[in-house]
Amino acid sequence: MSKKLDGKRCNGAPDFIIKIVSPGNPADDYIRKLYYYKNAGVREYWIFDPRRRTITVNFFEQNILNIQYSFDATIKVNIYDDLYIDFSEIDAMLN
Repeated sequence: MSKKLDGKRCNGAPDFIIKIVSPGNPADDYIRKLYYYKNAGVREYWIFDPRRRTITVNFFEQNILNIQYSFDATIKVNIYDDLYIDFSEIDAMLN
């Protein structure tokens, strides 16, 4: 078990966050939260934007920021060796 997990909660910043963009304030997710999450120790932060139909990947450990993918992509989660997320399946559910 991770040192951050104590059986009840996650202590400290999570390693990986996927955020669905707030339609009322997208700058909050793209700018403010990006800054806060990076400084809080989050290792990887993805922004799921249904309006733009993009996923933006921010891999803080390698200082790789704002890599954009379309909804038909299968994207590797950089902090895990064998985790991929197929967004085409999610896109099909949204349509």
